[in-house]
Amino acid sequence: MRKEASDAGYVLKILKNASKVAVIWVLSTMFAIVLNHMGVRIENLLLLYVVGVVICSVETSSMCWGIGSAVVFVFTFNFLFTAPKFTFQVDDPNYVISLLIFIIVAFIVASLTVKLQKQMDIANTRTEITTKLNAIGSGFLNLSGLPAVARYSSESLKKLTARHVDILIRNRDNEEFADTIAEWCYRNSMVCGHGESQFGENPCLYVPIRSSNKTYGVVIFDCSESELEAEERIYVDTVISQITLVMERERLNEEKEDTKIQIEKERLKSTLLRSISHDLRTPLTGIAGISNFLYDNYNGLDEETAKSMLNDICTDAEWLNSMVENLLNMTRIQEGRLEIQKKKEVVDDLISGAVTLVSKRLGDHHLKTSTPHDIVLLPVDARLFTQVLVNLIDNAIRHSGKDTTITVSAKVNGSFLVFKVSDNGIGVPEERLDQIFDNFFTTAYENGDKQRGVGLGLTICKAIVEAHGGRITAFNNDRGGATFQIDMPMEVRQNE
Repeated sequence: MRKEASDAGYVLKILKNASKVAVIWVLSTMFAIVLNHMGVRIENLLLLYVVGVVICSVETSSMCWGIGSAVVFVFTFNFLFTAPKFTFQVDDPNYVISLLIFIIVAFIVASLTVKLQKQMDIANTRTEITTKLNAIGSGFLNLSGLPAVARYSSESLKKLTARHVDILIRNRDNEEFADTIAEWCYRNSMVCGHGESQFGENPCLYVPIRSSNKTYGVVIFDCSESELEAEERIYVDTVISQITLVMERERLNEEKEDTKIQIEKERLKSTLLRSISHDLRTPLTGIAGISNFLYDNYNGLDEETAKSMLNDICTDAEWLNSMVENLLNMTRIQEGRLEIQKKKEVVDDLISGAVTLVSKRLGDHHLKTSTPHDIVLLPVDARLFTQVLVNLIDNAIRHSGKDTTITVSAKVNGSFLVFKVSDNGIGVPEERLDQIFDNFFTTAYENGDKQRGVGLGLTICKAIVEAHGGRITAFNNDRGGATFQIDMPMEVRQNE
């Protein structure tokens, strides 16, 4: 079928060129007859036919058609304008010489015209391809990410070569390509496939995308219709070189980003360890000191003093337990192992449980609660949600200032239950409100050891609330203090 289509195209091209030559021959002859009747010397009519030969060579882009038209024009000139007319005989020997010179000149002119036209066609093609290459190179400047680079490169090579092109990029997990020939090309960094020594019978050509020391992927060209010409391969190699440079740039950016992330992780770990060590040291020092004092003076202490010291030990121990619980939850969150086990819980029990856990740490603060008059059930993981409320109350105790009032409230709002933990303290700086949950490490780093447990609990609160399908926000209230609001869905959603 493909051969028949090729033969049909060849025949059509011959017919088209023959039609062009016939039209030029008719027009040239008619013009020559008119000039001859006007008294123009017949030698000048030869020049008219020379122009016709040039036009035939240009229109057909073939020296064979140019020479053939020259022969036809010579016989036409001889038949119409040389004596005896309307015969192919020549009485004057000068005409024979003129006709021979005409054929030679026509041959030279046709040859030069065709060569010049081919050079112009090549120059135009190269200019067009150079423009395309420049456009392709400019397009690479605005790309980001290897998938985008691969997609753009594939589309560009399709337009440049007018054939189907696929680009395979090796993932960072080093998963092998499904195409075994592409995998061979990638591993050996060698061109293979159609017309090559390796897998030469395959209809596709495989070209590696490689730098001096690394292979990034493979470009696959469909050569089932036709193979890539030598000059076409030069353009393709130019584009692949550009692709290689862009991929090197992307790899370097990824490595740079990975390095920054690792540095940031190490810095955050250092900051976290410093903050934790301070948080643990303070209650542990208190527990150790009071315990030693009780041990050394057990018989000499009155009951009231001993109970007070034991109460301090309990308070510090509860604080340590809360800190450890936060750390464990943070580890589970980072590893994606935070499991939510929802059950219907009474809202009053959730709030009272959190209040009980923090009651010994209130100090000079006052704690108020406000709950719905009716019994309201909320589908939550009681242990985790209680930890959220404890963290928010602890945050208010530590950062609201001295002798403040902390209010914990819950209210039904449509299909949501809205919890609020607010205080009338010093509030949160406006520039920190949008970052208070996400950048807890940065906050801790800036404050160093000045404040204990800064920001750690808030990030855990956000993760737990969002794992329940809820939302937590922070804002400054009209009393000057801070309010943390939790919107919890009262029904279990289908996608949870």
